[in-house]
Formats: sequence, C-alpha cells, structure tokens
Amino acid sequence: MKRGPVEVLFLAFPNDVGLAEMVAVVRKPVQAGVIRLIDCVVALRDDSGRLGLLDLEDGLPAALSGLDIDDNDLLSDDDLAVLTDSLGDDQQGLALVFEEVWAREAVNELEALGAEVALFARITPEDVDAAFAAQEARA
Repeated sequence: MKRGPVEVLFLAFPNDVGLAEMVAVVRKPVQAGVIRLIDCVVALRDDSGRLGLLDLEDGLPAALSGLDIDDNDLLSDDDLAVLTDSLGDDQQGLALVFEEVWAREAVNELEALGAEVALFARITPEDVDAAFAAQEARA
C-alpha cells in the first residue's frame, strides 16, 4: 500500500495556550482516520520564558493520552530550529508531520482504475478567501 501525501505543518500559538489545547487541533482528524501523525514536536515555554522541545512520540503526558502518534523522528534538528526561530517571544509552537490518509485511500482506488494524478496544486486559505470575495463582488 502506498503512502498518501505527507505534509509538514508548523503552528504558532500564544504562550497562554495549554498543551492539551494545542494538540486538540489534531486530535479530531487523527481519531477520525483522516490523517496519521508521523512526527509531532511541541515547543513550549517554561516559567522563565525559555523555549524547550517535547517530542510527543517519545511519550505523551497524561492529558494527551489516546492520541496516536507513530514512532518516527522525521523532523530534523534543522527543521526544529526553523520552528523555534520563527516564534516570537509571546509564542510557542507545534510541529507536525502527517499523512493524508484519505488521499492514500483515494489514490489507491484511482490507480486501480488506471488513473494518474495529472495536476496537484495547493491553494493557500488566503487565496481561497480572496477568490470567494472576488466572486461575491462580481455577483
């Protein structure tokens, strides 16, 4: 079975957002089987404001029990440096590597029919919003 598309996502959160709230962002799609977490690292600030890294597949805090994360370390030190360097003093972050499970299943079915992916494009949410706004302005 082939893998689906694998994506890397870095999220920045205000310092007052708790770890359970940060991870709740991905809990629903993981539990629904839409995505599979391959790697997950959290950049959390301590009481003095220093940023530390917590690799979640190494063991989940009790508040996060039941979140299924593969035992992989695909995020490199350089990747994590990009995450931490991108965070402001008032932010902490979450780095995710995930597989689009729904796409894997669809691609397997399409390939069985002889189909090929002829074009794949990712459109940013901002561009989608702009396109809808332009459409509404024309109406």
